[in-house]
Amino acid sequence: MEPGELQVETRRGHRMPFSKGLITESLSRAGVDPEVAQGLAHRLEAELRERGRFVVSSGEVKETLSRWLRELGQEEAAERFLKQTQAFEEIVVEDEEGARPFSKGVLARSLEDAGFELPEAYELAKKVEAKLRERGVRRIQGRDLEALVAETIAESRGQQAAARYRERTAFLGTVFVAEPEGEPRVPFSKGILAQSMMSAGLPPERAYRIAREVERQLLERGERMIRRDELRDLVYRRLQREAGEEIARRYLLLRMARRLERPIHILIGGVTGVGKSALASALAWRLGITRMISSDSVREILRATVPKDLVPTLHVSTFEAWRYLAQNEVPKEPRPEDVIRGYLDQVARVAVGLRAIQDRSAREATPIVMEGVHVIPTHLPHKAEVIQVPMIVVLEDEEVHRSRFLLRERETRHRRRRERYLRHFREIRWMQEYLIDLAREAGIPVIPGEDHDKAVEKGLEVLVERVAAVQPLSEAFR
Repeated sequence: MEPGELQVETRRGHRMPFSKGLITESLSRAGVDPEVAQGLAHRLEAELRERGRFVVSSGEVKETLSRWLRELGQEEAAERFLKQTQAFEEIVVEDEEGARPFSKGVLARSLEDAGFELPEAYELAKKVEAKLRERGVRRIQGRDLEALVAETIAESRGQQAAARYRERTAFLGTVFVAEPEGEPRVPFSKGILAQSMMSAGLPPERAYRIAREVERQLLERGERMIRRDELRDLVYRRLQREAGEEIARRYLLLRMARRLERPIHILIGGVTGVGKSALASALAWRLGITRMISSDSVREILRATVPKDLVPTLHVSTFEAWRYLAQNEVPKEPRPEDVIRGYLDQVARVAVGLRAIQDRSAREATPIVMEGVHVIPTHLPHKAEVIQVPMIVVLEDEEVHRSRFLLRERETRHRRRRERYLRHFREIRWMQEYLIDLAREAGIPVIPGEDHDKAVEKGLEVLVERVAAVQPLSEAFR
């Protein structure tokens, strides 16, 4: 534990970092107004630090917060809060294999392997956890958890989907995949295997054909259980023969990337309108990363908390920030150095929030994709706890760049009008020139954004090369 870091100790003796976010979430679930919840979380942190209490029990946290709610006259919220299992409290699952903490991540992965798309799997896992906590469940039998998961699936996808989930281990002739470290086995899924090959660049028809052939090969050999590393090797060898070494290597490295000890942090920078968000979404899907951070969202949060008269450069667009840094009289026409100075001033302020998100994700070993005009990798220093993959997206063709603002206007139903961006198009291009020069000096890969498919290919190339540098390909077969 780092000096000064607060920790919450659970009933089973495990310690977790003190999180105002989790406390706010728990209070909000009990019906407390979000602003009041945030205030109570801040108050609790301040009192613990003032008293030098760097380790506090989850029970004491709960009792203290419920007492403060009563002092505020919120008796009903206090009662609901006490009855619920809070976000900072463990839920224990018991079965014949023993007791273990409930994990949304483990449940989501089992749902994904059972045929659900990753975003839906995480959404279902979150709903299951919410039900457990709202009902005040602290311990649950494995079979009861299974029934609750099926109930949640039925509500979202219908009874047929729930029946498939309940019967997933009873299908005659099903091949199962054995997970590492004693994790539960899961049914082999052609859909998931095909998706993993498509993420490496294989066309859908070929991916599904190979997935069917792999399943048939296993069944013909009479195998009903295969280790995940053996399945990965089998698919890799087949891809080598049918799709070439590049696709096979990319498939293997992308599979490895999802299970590395250090989480991946993908940083995608670039000026407005070049295709950063589209590239970020594509790479996140291919790696199964569910946490995407936009620097614009961080800027909006800072704008809501920092007054405009205190930091005026934060409350305008990046290409207009120069006006608030000009000394004495504001020039009618900016110079490139004026625009860049204003841009970097705003970047430096937003980077404070971005670094905080990086720190939290590093502590929790969570992979993230971070994109935005403020994402300049040189302002977000590399952390030893993560594998950082920086890149800058650019549009060399000015006409293509101009046309993107029309597309953005249509996609946002005219809320982001192109005229405003085109009025400042010169300043936006100056900012891009600065980023290109910076990328060359710092050795940051530059991704051409004119063609989305080619941009994704280049992004994947950068990504797999970084993974390969961290973990040799040969280690995938151990």
